[in-house]
Amino acid sequence: MHNHTRPELPELVLKPGQFEMIRDLLARYSGVYLDQTRQRVLLTGLAQRLVATGQTLDAYAAYIADPEGRAELQQLAESTLNHETLFFRNVPHMRALQEVILPDLHRRKPANLPLRIWSAGCSTGEEPYSLAMIALETLGMPLVRPVEIWATDLSEQALARARSGRYRDRALTNVTPAMRQRYFQKHGDTWLINEPVRTLVQFAQLNLLEPFPARCNGMDIIFCQNVTIYFQLATCRTLIERFYRAMDTGGILFLGFSETLWNIHDGFRLREVAGSFVYYKPELPQPDSPGTPEAVSAHPSSMGIPRNTKQLEAPARNTGRTKTTPPITLPDARQNVDLSAQRLLGQASLSDTEIIQRGQALLDAGQSHEALELLALAPLNGTHAPQVVALMARAHADRGDIDLAVAEARRAIELDSLTTEAYRLLGMLYAQQGQLPTAVQHFERARYLEPGSAIISFHLAEAYRQLQLLGPALREYRSTLRKLEPYPPDILLDGVAVDWLRQTCKRYVKILTIDDR
Repeated sequence: MHNHTRPELPELVLKPGQFEMIRDLLARYSGVYLDQTRQRVLLTGLAQRLVATGQTLDAYAAYIADPEGRAELQQLAESTLNHETLFFRNVPHMRALQEVILPDLHRRKPANLPLRIWSAGCSTGEEPYSLAMIALETLGMPLVRPVEIWATDLSEQALARARSGRYRDRALTNVTPAMRQRYFQKHGDTWLINEPVRTLVQFAQLNLLEPFPARCNGMDIIFCQNVTIYFQLATCRTLIERFYRAMDTGGILFLGFSETLWNIHDGFRLREVAGSFVYYKPELPQPDSPGTPEAVSAHPSSMGIPRNTKQLEAPARNTGRTKTTPPITLPDARQNVDLSAQRLLGQASLSDTEIIQRGQALLDAGQSHEALELLALAPLNGTHAPQVVALMARAHADRGDIDLAVAEARRAIELDSLTTEAYRLLGMLYAQQGQLPTAVQHFERARYLEPGSAIISFHLAEAYRQLQLLGPALREYRSTLRKLEPYPPDILLDGVAVDWLRQTCKRYVKILTIDDR
């Protein structure tokens, strides 16, 4: 009998500076910046590659730093990338594409030219296949004009899964029964994408940090969702500028709904289309127009998206669909929002400040999904963007999506280094990962920015105590008690009862006072 158990991975201990060196190598190669909360991910990937190559850690680190080790650096990057995704992951974007953008583009673009869509960072293929289904829903089957969907990713492993077109039930969470029947075939415990969908998508391996091939030029639509949040700010700026140059005038850029170009790129213009925010590449100002940002922003795109898109109505959808193929309605992304959030979503005049306040209240009440839906209403192109992104990071943390939470909290700080909520959240996430010295740094920064916060002082006291810094811990527990004095015992602070916080602080003040004698 053969033993198919995997070889046991070695326990790795990195030398001082070794994590940073390998992290920076990966960031320069792939753009993905591994925060210290993902040090375990890197250690696991390193252990797997050491077993595969038979090298020591020091020899391996030197090898991947050499140009000859580039192929192995790719293998290491493969082991650290997160490929978790779903079909129709961002339903509002898909609805805007189906109801407004594709019909409008089809009407305006010459009939002999294809509609060209790029899924950049396509992972295991759910996004480009979703785009293909939307194209078939919008333009009919067979298509009344050519559609080209180019799907790229750094990971060859992810692309191999994408090309297979096989998916398990979890990936189809947002796919309606009617869509499953039309576009999938059941094969055992998996679902297989049908041929009409597969033929629209071409997959290719591409590192977004390297020069784009010629076929990237003249794109009508680019989807790049939840990719740039893992990039550092300078890397993100460079990539967005290259996307801008690759697009035709009037082209549309779809980012993840908590990603923003505020303070990153000023060439794109933000528009609300069918309840979803997208970026488009405007026409240049006419020679007799003032060359100001306001003039460019007000100029309509070649796709005819007006400045006030709330007045935009979807064109008639008799675009070649046969009468025997009724349109399929996309799932409603907001159908599970509770009544308090539902009322807010109906208020078109809700200000950014009100959205932030209500989003904070929903998070405090443990309603992270509803908070995300509400926060998505705030356009991320103004002074409130860092606060919105920080609250979205907290919502993702509450939902257990730690990688995304860390990435978005870091993005909030990049947008505004004074975003207290982001420092506090990072402190908590680092503490959960056992990175206590780094947690203390973030809690201390948050306390400096918001010295009156009892909950920040409490978390800082806990981190000090776990690091055996008993004097600072005692001082911070006493500070927390002073800050809690105005609050009645039954009030919740960040979801924690004030009475529990008081009792916990008093207990440790007593213990640490005795230990200090």
